Amino acid sequence: MTQRQQAQEAISADIHLLGDLLGQVIIEQHGQAAFDLEERVRKGAIARRQGQPGSADELAAAIASADLNEKRMLIKAFSNYFQLVNIAEDQQRIRVLRQREAYSRLDESIPAVFDELKQAGWQAADIRAALERLRITLVLTAHPTEAKRKEVLLKLAAIAEEIDRKERVVLVPSEVEQLKGRLLQEIEELWQTRPTRALAPSVQDEVDYGLHFLASVIMDVTTGIYAEVRATLTNSYPGHDWSDLPIFLRFASWIGGDRDGNPEVTPAVTVETIERMRAVGRGIYRAELELLREHLTQSEGEAEFSSELRQAVAGREDLSAIYPGELYRQYICLLLERLNRDEYRSGQELAADLELLRSSLLAHQGRHTADGDVWRLIQKARIFGLQLAQLDVRDDSRLLLGALSEMLAAYKLSDDFLELSEPERLALLQAELDQSRPFFPPRPGFSAVTNQVIETWRSTARLLERFGDDCIASVIGSMTRNASDVVAMLLFAREVGIDERVDLVPLFETIEDLRRGPDVIERLLSLPAFRDHIVARGNRQQIMVGYSDSDKDGGYLASNWELQLAIEGIAKVCAAHGVQLELFHGRGGSIGRGGGPTNRSILSQPPGALAGGRIRITEQGEVIAYRYANRAIARRHLQQVFHASLLASGQVRTMEVRPQWRGVMDELAARGFESYRELIHATEGFIDYWRQATPFPELTRLQIGSRPSQRREGGLEEIRAIPWVFSWMQCRVILPSWYGVGSAFERFLREHPNGLELLREMYHGWPFFQLLLENAELDLAKVDMDIAAGYLDLVADSDRARAIFSKLNEEFERSRRTILQITERDRLLDRMAVIQHSIERRNPYVDPLNFIQVDLLRQLRQMDELEPAHAEVLAATLGTIKGIAAGMKTTG
Repeated sequence: MTQRQQAQEAISADIHLLGDLLGQVIIEQHGQAAFDLEERVRKGAIARRQGQPGSADELAAAIASADLNEKRMLIKAFSNYFQLVNIAEDQQRIRVLRQREAYSRLDESIPAVFDELKQAGWQAADIRAALERLRITLVLTAHPTEAKRKEVLLKLAAIAEEIDRKERVVLVPSEVEQLKGRLLQEIEELWQTRPTRALAPSVQDEVDYGLHFLASVIMDVTTGIYAEVRATLTNSYPGHDWSDLPIFLRFASWIGGDRDGNPEVTPAVTVETIERMRAVGRGIYRAELELLREHLTQSEGEAEFSSELRQAVAGREDLSAIYPGELYRQYICLLLERLNRDEYRSGQELAADLELLRSSLLAHQGRHTADGDVWRLIQKARIFGLQLAQLDVRDDSRLLLGALSEMLAAYKLSDDFLELSEPERLALLQAELDQSRPFFPPRPGFSAVTNQVIETWRSTARLLERFGDDCIASVIGSMTRNASDVVAMLLFAREVGIDERVDLVPLFETIEDLRRGPDVIERLLSLPAFRDHIVARGNRQQIMVGYSDSDKDGGYLASNWELQLAIEGIAKVCAAHGVQLELFHGRGGSIGRGGGPTNRSILSQPPGALAGGRIRITEQGEVIAYRYANRAIARRHLQQVFHASLLASGQVRTMEVRPQWRGVMDELAARGFESYRELIHATEGFIDYWRQATPFPELTRLQIGSRPSQRREGGLEEIRAIPWVFSWMQCRVILPSWYGVGSAFERFLREHPNGLELLREMYHGWPFFQLLLENAELDLAKVDMDIAAGYLDLVADSDRARAIFSKLNEEFERSRRTILQITERDRLLDRMAVIQHSIERRNPYVDPLNFIQVDLLRQLRQMDELEPAHAEVLAATLGTIKGIAAGMKTTG
């Protein structure tokens, strides 16, 4: 039997085990008839996929004839099945990774990157310098795309642990039965747990959600990454001390600091967030120190101690009485006292105290202890600090400018700042920056919005003063359009005295803003006042680019290419001014929001984008649980991110992009933009079609985030990208990640006789273009236009609905066909057999949920909200949304 066949047998065994146990729970909870109905629907869906005549009608009839309770049972059955399949697939991935690592064939790993660098001629000093430059920051956000409750995630994690235990230990028959019993208990609890939240989570619920992953997985796995780097370098470059590694990977958070469109994130909430994070951090370090105290039992007469350590515990007879002669335990008690009194201002202070202990161990035959648990705890304190993650503060630049305009008008400095030209705005701001008088009044008497903007800046300053610079790293202005947007932030920051303590970050999001980005940065870096700020911040500038809104604004091709051009242009501007660039990538989980493999995205960046070694990337929504719920998968993700970032910052795999290729992308992006915008803005009735042929209105009722689905009142431009992508994912169209691709490629091939040869050349020779196609291919493989057609009956204007659907279907076929032409494959995902098989395995189980969703939406939209049954039908509908999200392994 081949290794591939063994792997297939292993995952099939896991799926069968979990599926059989789920079936047992269904029978126990609802009886044999319920199980028979589920099996009838399941087999009907498989028959439909196999093309058996009449099977589609039979499936639809079986679902339509089921009453609401039966539909709820079906929704729960298929939804929970996907949760269990996801666990089995994760375990299969871990199984394969372990096999590869055991035989030293694991690519994109820590040993692999240092091996490549060594072969490229890098010496120990080069490695040290590269690690000193490297600064990877992964930023957890509360973007509402995680449809699963935390309670459900904990149960799924428990099931995953049992499946992993079965993999690693040879079980005797009695232990197998015990394992099944534990699995049955978790599945039973899962079955009886409400899958969606009854109430929208508060911001503090979201803070606790992020802290759960930081405390339970991320801290240990990240510290392990540092240990792997140290061990690998010790083997590859012996004779050098790699124990004092620089901080090259850390985490930040937006949760509790992201005000953009979320009225729940007040200044008071941000204060509460940081206090909560520090309280959890202290609890973690307290537990770690107490554990260390139990282990470091070295005694006088059996071991020696440094004079510095002896001096630290001198005079503490109380501790000497409890731990006579055990100086390390006495010393750790001192650290616990400081921690309990909240005397540590930063993690660096705790690490410094621990270094004294480690130095004593190293000097007195305690090397293994010093370089084991003690070293790991020191790294935790250095990497995560007392707060675990630095907080970013983000707000809408338009709101900040509105507040500024109101203040300037009140001071009679400008009747309407927003009506001034950009040079006039900058001149006025520069003049105000040159003033020494206060800009904020002691007691603001402006509108509520402006008063809160003032309080946001003042509370940020108070937090920095109270907790130090580690508590807040950056202030971000979303929807940045002009240099004056950022200079306004500088004015506010200087007013409260933090202009030298935080990064002021422009965020370019729409297609137009991305195009203007390099010019905006050029103007910004040319302003003396802003250059002073940059110098104070270490002569570097953090700049953020948004993937979600640019895709919603201009479509997949235009968004990806304009992002590439903007990054390239911004990097050149920064280099010309001698400023170190720190790019912040606002990537979502789905392809339509910048998702896809993070490591490949890093390696496909333009030359120079990571030359300074600094990169920030958001980890949003369901991505957090997908990447960090399982330690092995978290480790693999961080390995790949480190691997790609170090290679990219070291410019090891440099390649020149031909001018001809750039010209082709200009043309393709323009055609894709034209096609996408024509659909969105020029197709009569399209927005009504979207709202009715997808569950978008119902998504706004799904309690998955503390912020609303749009920034403020307005049209499509104010709708957040998340519900836009989420709704298209639910009806299986997944439009944002491919619409316009087929039209652009087809037109290019028609107008250029050698076009196909050129596109194939680009695909094989340009990482950016290859990733562009393969990400689109991934979502095209998940599209099911037959299922999507079932949603047409929900649209009031049936003729217009069918005309629009026909346009979507034609573009889908064009996109699928042209990508297969370029990649020279017969079927989508032929080169990614594992993913292809996963989609094929899931489709027959996702389909019934779509059939049920359409049926419930039809009922729901005909009901009055005051009807007693409305709430039950809505709850069942929301259940289908959660189930489809689990089956598709993504939301928005």
